[in-house]
Amino acid sequence: MKHWKRFLSVFICLLFMLSAIGASATFSDQDQIQNTEAVDVCVSLNIIGGYPDGFYRPDGKVTRAQMCKMICLLCNGGREPALDTTPSTSFIDIQGWATPYIAACYAQDIVSGVSEDRFHPDGHVTAAQAAKMLLVTLGYSTDYEGFTGAAWSTNVTILATQAKLFDGLNLSPTQVLTRDEAAQMIWNALNAYEVTYTTQTVTDANGQESIKVVREEKVIAGTTDKLTLIKDKYSIDTPPTEKKTQP
Repeated sequence: MKHWKRFLSVFICLLFMLSAIGASATFSDQDQIQNTEAVDVCVSLNIIGGYPDGFYRPDGKVTRAQMCKMICLLCNGGREPALDTTPSTSFIDIQGWATPYIAACYAQDIVSGVSEDRFHPDGHVTAAQAAKMLLVTLGYSTDYEGFTGAAWSTNVTILATQAKLFDGLNLSPTQVLTRDEAAQMIWNALNAYEVTYTTQTVTDANGQESIKVVREEKVIAGTTDKLTLIKDKYSIDTPPTEKKTQP
């Protein structure tokens, strides 16, 4: 998979540069970027942008509002989504450009506030918070997987590790995410498999029936190939694999 990701990243960058659709990932501070491959892909796919002065600022801290925008662009294939510019929310501390992105992510359970009426948009997003947002984007259920409550960070970290969202990174759950690290985590998510949930009726030894919820990886209709986020949102193929069911 590592070799495939390397090939895929080169293919994506060439595709978007040759078609004049994407932006070049050549920045004045390119030598300071550690996750060059991930940054190049995220810029080419219009998920993350550089600054007007030609710098990427890889060590810049990602805010909660900025992460919401990245998620919205990711979910819409790199295009600006048609969002309500004046959404109604319970948060009294959001305004301006970030409001539609935050409201959209909140409505989809991708993100939550720090309290009932505050979101803290300028607060820095942590590795666990970003992982939770990406897991929900992949289809993981906030309620079923325990992404709320006292153990939310532990549950997120376990599933994010299984989904390989932290590959190539050395992060603690509470660590603030940099723009460099955010690109790597998003690139990992693009190569991760989307999931869905089904219900099954099971009968125990006493003949008692109960409903069991099963998480499984999505497959492309009419095939046994599992559906990655990049295939779903950008129609870019990844290697075919056999479908597996997860508990």
